[in-house]
Amino acid sequence: MRLTKKSSYKIYAGLALFLTLACYIHGQSLLYPYMGIEVEHREGVWLITEVERGAGADGLGVKPGDRLTALNGEPVSPEQTGGKSGLSLSRIKTYTFQHEGEELRGVTGPKDWIKQLVAIGTELLLLAMGGYAYFKKPESKLIRKFLVLSSVLALIIMTVNATDILAANLVLVGCSIWISYLMLDFFAELLFTRLHPSSVRIRQVAKALLSLFTLYAWALTSMNVFLGWIREAVLIELIAAIGIMFVLGAVKWRSLDRIRLNYLLVLSTGTFFSFLPFVLLYAIPNLLGVPVVLAPEYALLGLVPFLGTLLYIVVKQRMLDMQLYIPKITLHTLYIVGLFALYLGSRSIPWAPIVFLLGALVLTGGYHWWLRRLRRRADGAKDWLEQERLKLSIHLAEKKNNRELIGMLVGILHRFIDVEGVCVIWRDSRQPIVYGTGRFAELEEMLLMDEGDREALLAKYPFYEILPMGEKSCICLGQKKNCTLFSSEELQLLETVKGEMYRLLLSAQTLSKLQASYAAMGLHNQAGDAEALAAMEGGEISKVNYLVLEALESERVHTSYFLHDQILQNLIFLSRDLEELYAKGAVSPDKIKLWLDCVYDSQREIRQLCDRLHPHLVDKMDLRESLQWLIRSMKERVRIDIGLNYRLPERLQMQDLVKMSVFRMIRELVNNAVKHAETAEIAVDVWMLENVLHLRVRDHGTGFDAANIYSQDLERQHFGLISIHHQVTNLGGGLDIQSSASAGTAVHIYIPLHREEHAYV
Repeated sequence: MRLTKKSSYKIYAGLALFLTLACYIHGQSLLYPYMGIEVEHREGVWLITEVERGAGADGLGVKPGDRLTALNGEPVSPEQTGGKSGLSLSRIKTYTFQHEGEELRGVTGPKDWIKQLVAIGTELLLLAMGGYAYFKKPESKLIRKFLVLSSVLALIIMTVNATDILAANLVLVGCSIWISYLMLDFFAELLFTRLHPSSVRIRQVAKALLSLFTLYAWALTSMNVFLGWIREAVLIELIAAIGIMFVLGAVKWRSLDRIRLNYLLVLSTGTFFSFLPFVLLYAIPNLLGVPVVLAPEYALLGLVPFLGTLLYIVVKQRMLDMQLYIPKITLHTLYIVGLFALYLGSRSIPWAPIVFLLGALVLTGGYHWWLRRLRRRADGAKDWLEQERLKLSIHLAEKKNNRELIGMLVGILHRFIDVEGVCVIWRDSRQPIVYGTGRFAELEEMLLMDEGDREALLAKYPFYEILPMGEKSCICLGQKKNCTLFSSEELQLLETVKGEMYRLLLSAQTLSKLQASYAAMGLHNQAGDAEALAAMEGGEISKVNYLVLEALESERVHTSYFLHDQILQNLIFLSRDLEELYAKGAVSPDKIKLWLDCVYDSQREIRQLCDRLHPHLVDKMDLRESLQWLIRSMKERVRIDIGLNYRLPERLQMQDLVKMSVFRMIRELVNNAVKHAETAEIAVDVWMLENVLHLRVRDHGTGFDAANIYSQDLERQHFGLISIHHQVTNLGGGLDIQSSASAGTAVHIYIPLHREEHAYV
């Protein structure tokens, strides 16, 4: 997105001002490091009243009560102190103190350069985060607030590490007062699309009070008067702002959509851990009047991950489901806070080390107990995925073994009888199997979709003899190559192989039914409700699974239509108005063009989101037209030949849920082939045999070992296939995958269409 000239001037002017201020402050800080010593004139001598922890004087060995005798090689005089009775030491080259009867002398200089380099690097990093977000989306109000927030945080880092000069003090005071308001404002802008009208008045009152407070603090700072309560008020303000963010998040928790709920979880986690060192190690000890554990310039380094968290949210606009990680994060946080509270509480009581040790042991024991419990709960999701992968792997391994055994028996017939070809057609299950050799190998695709009887097959295909096998299955033979009749030994071999093959296929079918019944019993035992288990005989799906699918589909439909009918229409109307303004030239054309680009991008993204959630064309078209539209749109994006062989009856009545599920499965399989198969051709077949809907997506790409999905590396877990298998199972169907390395992949899905009518709104 291109910036307007006015915006560019503002950005570059602000950057130039920041760099000028940074050069001056860091230069002065290197020449005159911050001493962190407060002195006061009492009874004719200058006494140290405060030594700031972590400052330049922290390692000198001086302490409150020591005397200051000389500055810059001369005795302390009214000219050096400006006639004041109390001051903070700054801009000095040499100093002399009296400490317990011993004279301490020292020379300041550019010895604190490491801390200044760290500060400079942190400032540049914060500015880079803000600038990157702004140049990615300059039209966003949220991004502009993020840029302001990152700039203010960079100024705080710059001035908190600076020496005692007026410019740095004024900037630090102003930024410290306003940082809490900026954080709350960004928090509200990110999470809440609509605020209560009273919040506008609250913002105005807050701005007025903070402005008065800033002017008052600046007036005192310009007179070198530093009141302790101002610093305490700023710390309380910051802690209160963080607390308000958590309270607002807890109050609005149930009203947030899933995306903004994830924003809240990530933002809360990042805020808490980023500010935890500053609050625990500096702010709270400062407010309690005890020595601070960590100097502020080091504690504030946590602002970098805080801003990084915000950058990830506002730019990426996507993340993992943080609800999976919140319990462990909360437990770790409570453990750290508990140890710190125990440390502070045990300092003022007798036998403090023993009390702290015993308390820490108890706290650690409870921490590990809860951690193991959370780990067991979290492992449940992993176990479910492993079970699904294992079930799919077992299912595919059985299919592969059955096909290989059929191939072995058919190969025996072909070799011993010496015919033109042999073809086995198995139709006694919902998923037919066709295996051919010789000249019949190329007929597998046609025979798989053909449900003709013995006479129809003999009339349509070049079979010499067809041997029935069960009710609907058969073995088809070609003519012997020497054009002779079958001998008695050959006929006996045919009967033996046919019987063995029939028992093999019948056993595999029985095993598949038993596994389905066992899975249904497992679901029944887990649910504890006998009515939740529907009949599995004949491929019947459980009502529980079907209603779950309907609920998921209903949610997708509502979300998609809301985006399409509300947000997208509003953006369309806005774009038309902006086009009219742009044509008339009534306002800045650059700014209007920026808005138009933003609106067009939003329209395109929302349309893509609608198509992913619930393609509206599928509602208005039948399955054939929907698949034709899908393949046509895919061809526009990739240079792959995608063919559709659609052989369903014209007047087939298909439930909306089944139609949408079929569309999504085919889309997922085609997308997988485009992304991973490295193929130049993809074939999609859709047909029906005896009220069973069959889908198949084939490619001639790299392929994979389908039977070893469970044992493959973590990076290739085939989540898409596992999801499809789970969905097909819930629809009462099955899935078969024929694939091997460098031999392409064929995914065959079958779904029974006999279903009690359901409807969703």
